[in-house]
Amino acid sequence: MSTQDAGTPTPQKVEQLATQAVQLDRIALIGIFGTQGAPRALIRMPQGNTQTVTVGDTIRGGIIKAIGADQLVLSRNGAQQVMRMPRG
Repeated sequence: MSTQDAGTPTPQKVEQLATQAVQLDRIALIGIFGTQGAPRALIRMPQGNTQTVTVGDTIRGGIIKAIGADQLVLSRNGAQQVMRMPRG
């Protein structure tokens, strides 16, 4: 069992789950930040790794066309995919 800075033990099951590899079936939009003139988005790739992107970046064969207050537009093979922030 690991301990955090405060000395609280982390249960072994929590440690195992927190370090598992994640396989997703698609790209997921996690967050949008930055300024209106220079927005950036945080996405999670299907392999589980995260990536920060800006307008014009290329990911998985597509180009980030726009980043709005709650969405990202990805253009791939002539089609546009709108990814929205999850509502909670």
